[in-house]
Amino acid sequence: MVNKIKFDCNYPKLCNQAHAKLVWIDEIRDCDFILKYPHLKALFEYDTKRPDGKFYNIKRGDYLLLLFVGDKGIMFSTVRRDNPSNRSKYINKIGKLFDVEVKSDNI
Repeated sequence: MVNKIKFDCNYPKLCNQAHAKLVWIDEIRDCDFILKYPHLKALFEYDTKRPDGKFYNIKRGDYLLLLFVGDKGIMFSTVRRDNPSNRSKYINKIGKLFDVEVKSDNI
């Protein structure tokens, strides 16, 4: 089975990389939204900036912060809701290769 990391558009952070290795996972807890907001704001702006310059609105909650190194050697992150489905998809796959799947290039 091929591992896939899916995105709804071609985010600038991806740098048109087709494959990436998952190198790190960290947790962002709901309380971090208050305690570490300035740091998280910068991360979320980087992480959610779309090609049109707009940002995806991340709501408070628990998240997994996934760090990848792409096939061009460029690192990028993505945040995913921390739930049983996402934990089973990513938590034991550090060091594994993922296909980067972009849903739409026109956003």
